[in-house]
Amino acid sequence: MKQYLWLPMVAFLFYSCTGPTFPENPRLVVFMVVDQLPSELMHRIESEFTGGFKWLLDHGVDFRNAHHEHANTVTGVGHFVLGSGRYPGPAGVLGNYWYVRELNKTVNCVEDSIAKPIGGEGQARSYNQTDATAIGDWMKKSNPKTKVYTVAAKDRAAVFLGGKNADLPIYYNWNGTFLTSDYYTDKLPVWLTEINQSLDVNAYRDSVWDHLRVMDIYNQLCTEDDFYGEVDSFNETYSPTLPKSLSSIDIEKTGNYLVSMPWFDRIILEIAFSAIINEELGIDDITDLLGIGFSSADWIGHNHGPNSHEVLDYFLRLDQYLMKFINRIDKNIGLENVVFVMSSDHGVGPLPEYLRSIGIESERLDQPAFKEKIKNIKEWSENKIAYTGGGFYFPIDYTQKQKSDALIKITKELSDLKAIKKLMTRDEILSLEGNDPFSRRMRNMIHPDKSPDVIIVIKEFYSEKHPLGATHGTPYDYDTHVPIIFSHQSIKSQKINHAVSTVDIAPTIARLVGAPFPKEVNGHILNEIVK
Repeated sequence: MKQYLWLPMVAFLFYSCTGPTFPENPRLVVFMVVDQLPSELMHRIESEFTGGFKWLLDHGVDFRNAHHEHANTVTGVGHFVLGSGRYPGPAGVLGNYWYVRELNKTVNCVEDSIAKPIGGEGQARSYNQTDATAIGDWMKKSNPKTKVYTVAAKDRAAVFLGGKNADLPIYYNWNGTFLTSDYYTDKLPVWLTEINQSLDVNAYRDSVWDHLRVMDIYNQLCTEDDFYGEVDSFNETYSPTLPKSLSSIDIEKTGNYLVSMPWFDRIILEIAFSAIINEELGIDDITDLLGIGFSSADWIGHNHGPNSHEVLDYFLRLDQYLMKFINRIDKNIGLENVVFVMSSDHGVGPLPEYLRSIGIESERLDQPAFKEKIKNIKEWSENKIAYTGGGFYFPIDYTQKQKSDALIKITKELSDLKAIKKLMTRDEILSLEGNDPFSRRMRNMIHPDKSPDVIIVIKEFYSEKHPLGATHGTPYDYDTHVPIIFSHQSIKSQKINHAVSTVDIAPTIARLVGAPFPKEVNGHILNEIVK
């Protein structure tokens, strides 16, 4: 009989080339979303990670050319896309808020006028006004015993990561209490009530936020600490620098400003881990989903910009918090049973002052002049035209002639504002045929009926933030380019450079856990994760 002595070697080489794969039907998927993490920042500082981010990268598939393929790169939209795998415009999710012509008012993206808050004072939020479904819903449909829990400071982050049928999305009321709504439950679980009772926000007033590491790192990777253009909310005399403390804030505002400190994410991770333990997530063969939103990154990023000491220091601290969280999961569930997914809802544009310092033309939108022009347009229309979230909404009964006249008026009013690239009508955007990033992302933000009639497009590298700080919300790469990382303890670091989209995350998770997903999903399976 022939002996094929070469077969073991072939099998070894095949295994070596393919490497370990992600486990099918892991016990727990931990889906982490950092609010405002541009890939440029992640790539620039990743060599300094020694904790959780390093673990995720060392044990993960890192998609380094991942983009949001929509133009309205804001928190609500980004979390919706990450959870649902759908482009936001056709699904009717137009921004953090938008104007509803039939109601003659602006609504929040997770507003629920029927629901009531559960757990304390605050707003009742839910997935109710969105027809789409999310990864948690698909998992529950596949197995009704699946548990879906989410936690974030921002309500829209927790709600959109959880989906229509989440067991418990948990969000902050910006005054010391974590809430949900009676859309999901009639009563907070005892463990969350106990966390709320023990959360003394004023105890953080004496804590000082200073540099975690030696100054050489900040000097190498950041602008100077007192760079003009950053927001200073902590000093009477402008000095946007570390150290800073909540002791300089009026005591009644402590609960609000606590989110601007990196320590807030320790609270978020404590709630997340408490959910794992008390709700028994990941303890059996039924896959559960835990969504975690790190909202503090957005507040700090808006205030200081991606090249600041504060943003770098925040991520160095989150790196350490994540490692402790991962170790606690390992001890209680076992990392072999857990898949981690990390991404971001959007990037951010650098401070205009920084861009000018490196030779890139950039200015801020003159907001006082802009607001006066918006007022003029509204008065001209006898307050029939509404302006919300970068767009003008005409009344439903406007004739074509009235629409044309309104467009002429809007164009005339805004023509001398240097930060505005152009105005585009809804129909003009829908008719764009190119597959270039700008055309593609603009189309994907439009609903044929609900979207504004006229949309403002800001120039690349210009900023709507005034008079200081950084912002996002454009179709340009600095706002769309975000990390996508899938991690498991058996995976060796892989860096993938071909283009992928954030709508690919949800269907990839679904395929990984064996849950069918709707045909309306726009994303594709990432073959590097599911062979």
